[in-house]
Amino acid sequence: MTLTQLRLLVALDALLRAGSVSGAAAELEMSVPAASRLLAQLRAHYDDPILVREGRRMVPSPLAETLRRRVAALTREARLLLTARDADAAAPIPSAAPSALLPFPDRARLPLRTADPNRLDGEPDADSLLRRLDGVADSDPPRVRLAAHVARLSGTPGQRRPLSMPQAEDAFGIILRGEADPVQVGALLASIQQRGVAGPELAGLVAAARAQRQGPGWQGNAPGLDWPVYPSPRQRRPTWFLAAARLLADAGTPVLLHGFTPHEGPVSALLDALQIPQVDTEAEALAALQTGRIAYLRIEGAAPQLAALGNLYAVLGMRTVAQIGLRLLDPLRFGVTLGGVPFGGGGGLLTSALQHLRDGRLLTVLSQRDVAQATPHRWMPLALSGPEGEVMTHVAPSLDHAPEGLPTGFGPGEMLTALWQGRERDPAITAIIRDSAALALLALQPGLNFADAQAEADRMWTDRRPLVAG
Repeated sequence: MTLTQLRLLVALDALLRAGSVSGAAAELEMSVPAASRLLAQLRAHYDDPILVREGRRMVPSPLAETLRRRVAALTREARLLLTARDADAAAPIPSAAPSALLPFPDRARLPLRTADPNRLDGEPDADSLLRRLDGVADSDPPRVRLAAHVARLSGTPGQRRPLSMPQAEDAFGIILRGEADPVQVGALLASIQQRGVAGPELAGLVAAARAQRQGPGWQGNAPGLDWPVYPSPRQRRPTWFLAAARLLADAGTPVLLHGFTPHEGPVSALLDALQIPQVDTEAEALAALQTGRIAYLRIEGAAPQLAALGNLYAVLGMRTVAQIGLRLLDPLRFGVTLGGVPFGGGGGLLTSALQHLRDGRLLTVLSQRDVAQATPHRWMPLALSGPEGEVMTHVAPSLDHAPEGLPTGFGPGEMLTALWQGRERDPAITAIIRDSAALALLALQPGLNFADAQAEADRMWTDRRPLVAG
């Protein structure tokens, strides 16, 4: 081993703790280009990327994760050796030398307790943190494993890091099986949200939620479309896209809508107007799809634990990864989802999750928060995501103004019924329905041109089936 190689290990420790080249450069007191060259040397030495981009941040590669604790122990021991006093150096060496990877020998405690000047109050020292993480195995009780996952997300900025997909799947699996302590649930969700959701964590949540499913999923011959319906509770704009889902189903495409039980408001009114059945289980959803090609699955019945996690917004006062996970759940495993952009995120986070899940396709409408509804009055950026990556495209506006308010005396349900029956005309609402149906066709057929999808959606609207009373 050469001095240059030892220097690389010190640089590796700094890079893994800082999570960026610039942060490591500041810690090592060198220029950013110099730190970048050290990262390049590490990548060449290990034939591994070491740090990979995950959304807006850099995260350790799987190999780097396996090296993290060992290299941290090495550099910490080196710092202790370099700062040792003469009296310390003359002390006898214990038979089992202290290591950050092994428990320290038992020793008498002095009655006086002092704070480590190099450590913030309440911050766990490196030895106790590393022992806590290294000592936990897959065979340990669920609460012990979940405590270790929370510890990984906590600590100092240099120690804090995202969970890997297997770690997140284990953590959320414990929660979804009802094996977690309530404090652990809040700590896990808050820690992830405070740092920012990472793709592997979102993928682990979705994988754990899918593992709770029962039944084989969709077995029909026609490809189906998963269409999440999770608008913000404060959103009062009508969800006209539900009419596009009805058009698609009447044309022969199975469509599963899913969301929380709709209370009085636009979603409830339009589901009633469109006569879309509301069901509570996957079996009921499958039966509805076999007869009418469309159903609205109330998520509290189909995935009660995940729904409860999503409902913690009222307790925590913030949205969490659970609400994003609901959008990728795809309860019947159609493999094709049409969704709106989640809060504070974008197509990149969802793409990263699908790459870790290694299946599924998602078309995200980036111009519309929370739900996939067309915005024909402004540009529509679209992100098509899948295991192979992300493709961006933009659709030009087809309207020169935003939709106006509803006529006096009309609610969303009454207006849609009048439009469907031809008793009223509203070009803006009709354009939203048509373009939302076109987006659904693009999700099902990624190679389709949007203009051709619009033309097909126009034909679907023209040929729409009458709504049968009762």
